[in-house]
Amino acid sequence: MRNFAVKDETCRLTDGKTVRGAARKAALFLLAVVFWASLWYIAAAVVGNRFILPYPHRVVQKFFMLLTRGYFWSSVGMSVLAVAAGFFAGAVAGILFSLLSFRFVVARAVISPMVTVLRATPVASFIILVYVMIRWNDLPVNLVSVIIVVIMVMPIVYNNLLTGYSSFDKQLDEVAVIYDFSLGKKIAALWFPQIKPYAAAAATTSLGLAWKAGIAAEVICGLSNTIGKYLADAKTNLEMEELFAWTICVVLLSVLFEWLFKRLLKSTANGGGKS
Repeated sequence: MRNFAVKDETCRLTDGKTVRGAARKAALFLLAVVFWASLWYIAAAVVGNRFILPYPHRVVQKFFMLLTRGYFWSSVGMSVLAVAAGFFAGAVAGILFSLLSFRFVVARAVISPMVTVLRATPVASFIILVYVMIRWNDLPVNLVSVIIVVIMVMPIVYNNLLTGYSSFDKQLDEVAVIYDFSLGKKIAALWFPQIKPYAAAAATTSLGLAWKAGIAAEVICGLSNTIGKYLADAKTNLEMEELFAWTICVVLLSVLFEWLFKRLLKSTANGGGKS
């Protein structure tokens, strides 16, 4: 009975700490929002021109107005589809190239220079080049944003995972050989936990970059029925409130994607640990 009482008290203390921790994070987040919103209000008052810097409450009003428009959801869906497809393809390419480079010296000698060039070249150059090639071959123009996202994501995933593979603990592999681990058990119990921090870092960095590059491609190429197209239209018409509202939409989507991916990574890790 005494053991049960101690355990119950420990659980209550842990739950209390969790609640206090969550409340503290929420309070800090609210404080940050109030601080930056206040700074935005002050800057807008100093500028005194809504065509340059609108007030926050007018941007929020415009954002909620956009939520009631059908074209908002269709353009968001198109941009989300392009970024998600490009991110998935870029991640798969990065995983395959990193595995080849880790396993074969010749593959690394061939792939590494390409990755270096991709990382060093300005994204605007790739957007123009891909757009010209797409138009020249009479392919769907909306493929531009997908390809650009692939080009931006692949090098980050490649470099992070290659670094992760190089840091593997070889002693664990020896243990796996001694106890005759199956390939599935090696991946779940040994390799995945070691590569997880590098995969999470790659995902966090590349997701944000994927949205920036994808939307930039939509803006520069004027891809129809996309967030970037409406951003460009707002800039042309000096609708700054709408431009800021679309920007908030992109930020929220980027944060949502990052949160969902982290949850997926966490659930995969928990599943692997249970098995």
